Amino acid sequence: MDTSIVAASAGKRGRKSSVILTDRLCEKSVAKRLKLYDRKCPSLYVSTTTAGVATFSFKFTDTQTGKQRTGWLGVYNPETFTVDDARNRAYGLRGRGAAALAETFRDRKVQQAKKGKTVDDIIEERIDWMKTPVRKPDGEMRPRLESWENVASHLRALPRPPARQKDRQRGHQARHCDPVE
Repeated sequence: MDTSIVAASAGKRGRKSSVILTDRLCEKSVAKRLKLYDRKCPSLYVSTTTAGVATFSFKFTDTQTGKQRTGWLGVYNPETFTVDDARNRAYGLRGRGAAALAETFRDRKVQQAKKGKTVDDIIEERIDWMKTPVRKPDGEMRPRLESWENVASHLRALPRPPARQKDRQRGHQARHCDPVE
């Protein structure tokens, strides 16, 4: 006898309904992308993908533009970034006020643009993420994506975008060096 309870769709209201987020909800596998809003911190939500990656985000209204914006808080990890950590970060951001919050996220975008990550850097970060050992359901520690070597070879073979004008002036080293700040 099946005793599981499945929530029925309640139209538009049911899709945006809130729950009390827990670590267990973030670890749950889903058939398609699922967004769950937190009942304890209304502006916080977690988006879980079919690959099992749960990402915390924070919604707020930008007072300068009057538009709703979303700030990325982090990716769920049971050891380093849990639901409580995301909730604490969201409460801290809410305490700053909408104007300061919008400015913080604008500054973050500017800083990221100044860092100037290359496509090569992003590809290598992704490969490192894929080959990171994690505990599998059978209890063994194996790479997050067991076919990471095959995927890495495909990623490394991708064509690269043309270098920016500033990078061309600095020469070939631009692909291999961090920008000077």
